[in-house]
Amino acid sequence: MRLMPIVLALGFSLGFATPAAAYVDIETVRAMAFDRGIVRIDEIELHRKRGVWEVEGEDAYGHDIEMKVDALTGRIIKMERD
Repeated sequence: MRLMPIVLALGFSLGFATPAAAYVDIETVRAMAFDRGIVRIDEIELHRKRGVWEVEGEDAYGHDIEMKVDALTGRIIKMERD
């Protein structure tokens, strides 16, 4: 009985995967994309194994934009315009 809390605490301290509820939600990522100049979103995809949201879309001039967001922190990892 006393072993379970210790095992859980050990698992969290070792950095095992966090539950999906801890991820930044799709609406937040969508808003981030629009705030950074994406006017049309073609695709938003969560890569759970990597913990990364990928957004593909276009800016107001028709240039392709790719944005990657850390799904746990909400920090933009990559923003690239073609």
